[in-house]
Amino acid sequence: MDIFNNREIAVGFWLLVISFYIFLSPKMADVRTSFKHLLSAFFVKRIISVLILMILYIAFVVYFLYEIGLWNTGQIKNTAFWCVSFGFMSLFNVELIKKDKSFFKHSVIDNLKLLAILQFVIGVYTFSVWIEILLVPVLVLIGAMLAITENDERHHQVKTLLSYCISIFGIILIAYTLCMLMTNFSDFANENTAYDFFIPPLLTLLYLPFIFLISIYSTYEQVFVRLKFSIDNKLYRNLAKVYAFILFNIRISLLDRWLYHVTRINIKSHTDLLESFRYVFKISRAEKDPIDIPENLGWNPYRAKEFLSYEGLDTGFYNNNVFESEWFAASRMQEFSDGIFPDNITYYVEGSEEVVKVLKLKINVNDAVRTHKACEKLEKMAEALSLSSLSLHLSEEMKSAISGCYSYSEKVDNKTIALIVEHWLDHELHGFHLKFMISND
Repeated sequence: MDIFNNREIAVGFWLLVISFYIFLSPKMADVRTSFKHLLSAFFVKRIISVLILMILYIAFVVYFLYEIGLWNTGQIKNTAFWCVSFGFMSLFNVELIKKDKSFFKHSVIDNLKLLAILQFVIGVYTFSVWIEILLVPVLVLIGAMLAITENDERHHQVKTLLSYCISIFGIILIAYTLCMLMTNFSDFANENTAYDFFIPPLLTLLYLPFIFLISIYSTYEQVFVRLKFSIDNKLYRNLAKVYAFILFNIRISLLDRWLYHVTRINIKSHTDLLESFRYVFKISRAEKDPIDIPENLGWNPYRAKEFLSYEGLDTGFYNNNVFESEWFAASRMQEFSDGIFPDNITYYVEGSEEVVKVLKLKINVNDAVRTHKACEKLEKMAEALSLSSLSLHLSEEMKSAISGCYSYSEKVDNKTIALIVEHWLDHELHGFHLKFMISND
């Protein structure tokens, strides 16, 4: 089997053409300057040290696989491609990885999915090099146009046409692959193909511990930097670092929870410092084993904050307001429309330390033209919240109020369900708030 297949040769050809154009064309002077700045920012001690650690770790993994007979020199190309596509890029996505709780699970599962296997088989057979050279820019152009049309409903027809083009090409590619498998199966069913198939997933699996350790190191580094602004006393600050490492170790969620709490209080003594750790473990136990709250009183905070998690509205930590006695948690703003200023929705829970009294959905409609879409979004999320919190569907009257975009309130047992519409004064696009609330009387 050749070192590079025709598709890889075609991609390399176009990369060379683009590179020569960028470095030789007078029109690309600004691009060359930006590239130099990027390189200078890249070659800093912290980044280089992490890259060296990555290379050493991968070298150790490859040597280990070689010693047990699961890697050979024919996999140098695949290993190099894997290093750039997954190993290298993972380091620059550590912050995103930390937010994605299912990253490590999905990284393994994605390599074993039927789609991944199909992509591998399709990549074994390629067209002639000239056909591949013609196909690469066409497919890149279609992909770029699809990305542009993805979030703009005005280009829906163009998006549909491009999707059909991609689908037709995929069918042709699968048909060509099946034909080649039937006529040249011996070229596919060999030892090198087996190595090509399992080496990348195996490298991914063995690389995950390294990414995990890097994400932990990155988190502790950020936390320790922020402690400089949260704890003035140097002795208590250093003790806080030691205690945090001993008590939390790899439990990053507890570390984040503790930092969030520390930034909201004033550590003036060793007792205050110890109390901050006790508080975090107390809250952690409460979250893991939430107590039942009588319906006439409200909702358990740690259950209420998860009512809309399956809709993508995960709240942050449930904490007391620094300047008030009330407790609250809020999700991040979830954008759901197009435009320079897209509309967004947020989920809030409010109450005391022991019980939540108010569940609230708030939509910021930044352009009145999108009112209908905003009301549809609110009705969907309000229905989900009503089912989660009350085990009741929205009443027809409330649905009418939401679709008609007018304020309305009703009583259900000891709960008040209300829709509040607040128009913004002198807003150029006639924007307004939509608030849906379920409160305990």
